[in-house]
Amino acid sequence: MLKIPPADGRSERPLLCTIYFIYFFCGLTQCFEGVFLPEFKEYFHLNYQQQMYTMLAKNVPFILAGGIGYLIRFLGYKNCITAATMLFSSGTLLLVPGLRSGRYAELLLGFFLIGLGFNFEIVAGNPMLSALGPPRSASSRLNLGNALGAVAQIISPATVSAIIPVTVVAVGAKLPYMERLFITLGVVLAFVSVVTFLVGDVNVSSTFRHPAVPHGAAWSHKRVRLGFISIFLILGAEAALFAFYRNFLEDPAIAGLSAHESQRLFTVFFAVFAVGRLVASWVQARILPSTHLIFSLAGAFVCLAVAIFAKGVVAVGAITCVGFFASVLFPTLYSLSIENMGELTGQASGLLTMGFLGCAVIPVFQGKLADSLGLHRSYVLSLVVYLITIFCVIKMRLDTVRQRCGGEIET
Repeated sequence: MLKIPPADGRSERPLLCTIYFIYFFCGLTQCFEGVFLPEFKEYFHLNYQQQMYTMLAKNVPFILAGGIGYLIRFLGYKNCITAATMLFSSGTLLLVPGLRSGRYAELLLGFFLIGLGFNFEIVAGNPMLSALGPPRSASSRLNLGNALGAVAQIISPATVSAIIPVTVVAVGAKLPYMERLFITLGVVLAFVSVVTFLVGDVNVSSTFRHPAVPHGAAWSHKRVRLGFISIFLILGAEAALFAFYRNFLEDPAIAGLSAHESQRLFTVFFAVFAVGRLVASWVQARILPSTHLIFSLAGAFVCLAVAIFAKGVVAVGAITCVGFFASVLFPTLYSLSIENMGELTGQASGLLTMGFLGCAVIPVFQGKLADSLGLHRSYVLSLVVYLITIFCVIKMRLDTVRQRCGGEIET
């Protein structure tokens, strides 16, 4: 049973629990939408690069993340979370007419609204998880919140396998099941937005007052710049890992599994992903998060290298294990990047969340590589990403050590 890290006061607990629930349910919703990417590819007659336009539409809104960081000052953190669930609901419901009309652009508009909602969720939700409890356990709470989203992602592929009979193979026959699922999710998300609006608020902003960073712009600090670069790269690689997982398993040159088999293994993949975040939540309460992060990057690199050059069961096992190590990268990088940012936390969060633009760029680029070089060779791009991120994390760690030793924060 998951244990929620304690907040500083009882008044904070209802809001903290609400944030955890939103992370869980929005993770569930996003995976229901993502698990059907191979079906979208077939239904709309797309190639790999065009399939990745869903990721582009979903993550382009993160270009607005910096603006949302400033908007928090006027709307407040809780109201931004309410806006997130409303946008999630609208985008999910819009997928239904997109499928019925057969217009890919309409489907992409739905993904755009979902991405905008996710934008609000991360910019407002991550600082709230950091603030609603002791500072020393902020990274642990962030990993737990993101782990709940991963736990939800275990449930969604299993639910799809349960509601769509094995005998239903053609995409056209799956459409009624998909539409009913999206309508149900949209209605529930609309209800969640009402609950979020009504739940009691607390003054989260007051917990971000810290003398370490009294003034200036968040972007002027090296840790934020390095954090943005790292988050841009690893989230792009993670998005490609999610989006191409079933394609990888079904590729005749790699494993040649059926759609039903790949869908079941997608559940296993997200189980491994969730376990990685739950383990990180426990480990990072005991060792330096930066140390754990470097080991995780190295583990992801090794597993992905094996997946690129292997075939069959070994390739399937290796690509699945990448999820264990990759799961901790974003929440840990985010926590390290906003540490001691004081009143600039909201601004820094907005800038770092713009790193989700990597999810719009890198999967499309990898899709192009997959069309020209083959799907398994396209993952070389992620190997380069992990190497660059290791370098950035080492620089961030040195900068933090220098700061704790009494040196000035470099700009």
